[in-house]
Amino acid sequence: MSRPLEIRVPIAVFVAGAVLFVGAGALRDAAALTFPVIVAVIGLLAAAGLVARWHSGGMAAFVAAGLIALAHMLIALGDVHWGFRVLSGVLAAAHIYAAILVLTKPAREHLQGVPHE
Repeated sequence: MSRPLEIRVPIAVFVAGAVLFVGAGALRDAAALTFPVIVAVIGLLAAAGLVARWHSGGMAAFVAAGLIALAHMLIALGDVHWGFRVLSGVLAAAHIYAAILVLTKPAREHLQGVPHE
């Protein structure tokens, strides 16, 4: 059974966001990688929940996307280089979009095991 778009996009956002955030953190300051790695692990666990079709994976992904988006918004509004602020702003918007997609009917039906067309 193929995954609907409402599941594939959040998975891609979580994985790409994790890679980009850890990469940007490594470029900025290799000694301060703790926070980007923690955020990446949360995102990758949410993506794993969506891939494995855990029944509560949708709600876990929604909460994870909200927390990650909040973290990125705080970074975007902080006093860092403008490139990191732009990246965090884009990642915040992407995670908010992923949170909204996880709440749609096709995503819920997929996670609950209801066959879709």
